[in-house]
Amino acid sequence: MKSYTISALSAFLLLLTTPAMATTFPTPTTPFSQYGQIQNVQNYSSNPFWDPSSPYNQRMPVPVYVTGTDVDTADCTTVVGALVASFCATRNNCVGMDVNDARPTITVQLASLPNHNYVTPCAGYIDSEFDKYVSQNAVAAPTGKTVAFPTATTANPTVNQQNYQFTNPYDPKPADWQIDMMERKNELQNLQSANTAGTSQLARASFPTTAADLSFTERIQNDAAGYAPYAGKSAYEPLNIESEEKYRQRTNAYCNSKMATLRTIDADLQTISDCRTSGTPFNDCVKKLQGIY
Repeated sequence: MKSYTISALSAFLLLLTTPAMATTFPTPTTPFSQYGQIQNVQNYSSNPFWDPSSPYNQRMPVPVYVTGTDVDTADCTTVVGALVASFCATRNNCVGMDVNDARPTITVQLASLPNHNYVTPCAGYIDSEFDKYVSQNAVAAPTGKTVAFPTATTANPTVNQQNYQFTNPYDPKPADWQIDMMERKNELQNLQSANTAGTSQLARASFPTTAADLSFTERIQNDAAGYAPYAGKSAYEPLNIESEEKYRQRTNAYCNSKMATLRTIDADLQTISDCRTSGTPFNDCVKKLQGIY
């Protein structure tokens, strides 16, 4: 057994020292890692402590103070209260809003303040300061105290009640045209009253009689007569259509009269031309004209 162990150990040492059988194992200096990433870009996270085995929601490192934070409670309440007041002052005193609506803005403002780290120690005061501000300013009625109802007052019974009448100095006066209309209206009323014996209303007898005003006997007589009195009558005006013979006579007469007028004008033009050629005076030539101009 001992000789077998020595032989195996000798064979293993011989294998390691033989150059032809040497093997190069991968080292960290190879171009790619076991995750398939380039070695000089180990990860793509903004957290330098992240590695592929870390959870995806790993928090960023936060400072830890040995003796506590450098901001006390009074500073936090003062700073957060001022930021909450500034936030709600431009948003209707945060009426109907939730603290989660204001938390992101106030947290960013805390991180922007210089000289101290206000986010870590003061973030827990946002809820209390927000509720405090809303309870004091979200409603118009005062809170935390009671207001006495005002005492009712009565009128002084010893005051003499008198009716005073005042004229309105700004009462618009009627224009001139309105005054003229009123005068014309009064004039027409006076004339109408003179025509109708003091009244401007029409009497019932002045209206024409209708079938509703007839008695029962008159209605029976009217129904017995029937439509015989209206035979051959029409409620419409018939068309007056001219016959073709009358149309031709009328058009021929019109054309003959116009042709006679044209012949007269042609004769007068010829007369004026002859007078001009012969040198006849104008007044003598006018006497020879047949037409009236």
